[in-house]
Amino acid sequence: MNGAGSKEGLTPWICRISRLSAVFVGREMTRLGFGPGQFFLLSELYAEDGISQDELSRRVAVDKSNTSRALSRLEAYGLIRRSGSPDNHKVKLIYLEPKALEIRKEFRRIQERWNEWLLDGISEKEQSKLLSQLKTMADNAAVAPPLDRSKPRSVRLRQVSVA
Repeated sequence: MNGAGSKEGLTPWICRISRLSAVFVGREMTRLGFGPGQFFLLSELYAEDGISQDELSRRVAVDKSNTSRALSRLEAYGLIRRSGSPDNHKVKLIYLEPKALEIRKEFRRIQERWNEWLLDGISEKEQSKLLSQLKTMADNAAVAPPLDRSKPRSVRLRQVSVA
């Protein structure tokens, strides 16, 4: 489905799920002592500890200054530490602290509970296909060209705070 012939677009539904996810995550993360902006950073760090700050920013699709502010909060909570790379002193590597490892199980439980809620009524086969399609959509969104291809232009997106 490329939108042609479809009376209902995907964007409103994606936005709604995103907003409801942020509300759910925000409510649950507050119990752990931090907010939804830090949730996405921690999720990436649980997947790969010790990545660079720039790589983390790229993976969560948040500008570097907002990533830095959110990491400062995680540092203040004692969940992460930043360390200079031995290969390049300009590169900051992000590492989980023991406190983050202590809450990892509860963190994963919250993710799993939300996923179960979202996927209720969808067969495992459909879930697998949906995940594959969502990954493709995310990849497509990451490289989307400007709307008017005849006039390359710089589009300044409104900064979204992850704090």
